[in-house]
Amino acid sequence: MKKSLLFTLIGLSAFGLSFMQKGANIQFLETVHDFGTMQEGSKPKYDFKFVNSGDAPLVIVSVDKSCGCTEPSFPEEAIMPGDTGIIQVGYNSVGREGRFDKSITVNSNAVDGAVRLRIVGKVIKKD
Repeated sequence: MKKSLLFTLIGLSAFGLSFMQKGANIQFLETVHDFGTMQEGSKPKYDFKFVNSGDAPLVIVSVDKSCGCTEPSFPEEAIMPGDTGIIQVGYNSVGREGRFDKSITVNSNAVDGAVRLRIVGKVIKKD
């Protein structure tokens, strides 16, 4: 009887702990930015702001881009719990007339895994 009660308590404790996510957590204020309409040849940039809302340091491992026309940069140092950071994404519109919708995937040690950011807009022909 005591053994089964002990195993039941251990099982319930493990089950409860599995729902408590401990570690880094990356939360972006927004995940999509619309550059609007721009002339061909412009190279706008946007800062995606985030916070580490977890309880461990957040380390951004890499930022993957869907196209060579996007230029992401990210902090190389760990972001401590409660601190903020920026993923800057630039778009090179040279020779890219028309609408665009590009994604950037942020890979980190966050509990929830990778986060996808998007930039959208329209490039019009330079006069």
